[in-house]
Amino acid sequence: MHLNCPECSSTIVSDDVNLVKTIAKCKECNNIFEFTDQLEKALPPLPFGEEIVMPPGIEVLRLMSELEIMVKWRASASYFTFFFAVFWNAFIAIVGVIAIVSGGLIPMLFMIPFFLVGVYLIYSSIGYLVNTTYITVNENRLSIEHRPINFLIQSDKYYHPDDIDQLYVKRYSVGSKNDTPVYAFSLNLRLKNKKHFPLLKNLHAEEYAHYMEKEIERFLNIKDRKVSGEWSDK
Repeated sequence: MHLNCPECSSTIVSDDVNLVKTIAKCKECNNIFEFTDQLEKALPPLPFGEEIVMPPGIEVLRLMSELEIMVKWRASASYFTFFFAVFWNAFIAIVGVIAIVSGGLIPMLFMIPFFLVGVYLIYSSIGYLVNTTYITVNENRLSIEHRPINFLIQSDKYYHPDDIDQLYVKRYSVGSKNDTPVYAFSLNLRLKNKKHFPLLKNLHAEEYAHYMEKEIERFLNIKDRKVSGEWSDK
């Protein structure tokens, strides 16, 4: 993409562009201007009739050469994991107290793996409550990074855009509540070598996954195609 001065149409060099504030200065006429409109025009248009609605808990920064999506998990994650972690640890604590009172060493040793599972569930649940995931896309890579806690349940990932074939959404069961299945959604990646990888999991609504799919495909100019196993409510 080339940036042009709206006053004299001169091409703006990269040294005179502030990507963070989306302003630039023309050396020919000394005009200082905001270039968001040129940036929007440079992005591939959406298919006719299709609208991308940003779900709550997501923030997007669009630059000429980079797209950053910030996912705040308190608003976008399923709380099933958190409540299950609380239930699991409460149950294990009760069983552990009974084992201690009974004075049996063998029952306590038997409980160790269950205690470790409880610690893992609490750790991942705290991550979903405090973390923000940063999805950064530019010409060199697509990165998924989790801060301030690097998830055990979701790790940082890095891919080269040239290797990406499609992004798609999957639905999967994470348990049941009152005999009704509880579902979560994931954003997935298919590479050109036909390998599939999950990018983000445990999204409580498909709108989050679909929004990120469309934004990334739009930025990388990837034409959306149906993928085997892709979830659709249509």
